[in-house]
Amino acid sequence: MKKVMFALGGLVFGVVAANAQAAQPSNAAVSTEQTAPQDDKVKIKAEELPQTVKTALEGEEYRGWLINSAYHHKTADTFEVELKNGAETKTIKFDKEGKKIS
Repeated sequence: MKKVMFALGGLVFGVVAANAQAAQPSNAAVSTEQTAPQDDKVKIKAEELPQTVKTALEGEEYRGWLINSAYHHKTADTFEVELKNGAETKTIKFDKEGKKIS
């Protein structure tokens, strides 16, 4: 009788442990989804930048720099431009009026 109870206890423990392991990954995925905010940053072509931003990029401060990539942050209505000059790169943020955001 002791052998039967011991085997039954081991079986129950094994089932509980297997279910606990299976439940952890799905809970982790749900919590990651809830904590990760939706990014509204969308890659755009340089031609799609507002004229005000293009004009700002034509200024003396950016002479010699080429647009490597550009992004539009929709909710804030701001623009992020990655510039490249040889091996050097820098990222500048602008508002829709073409003013540099620090």
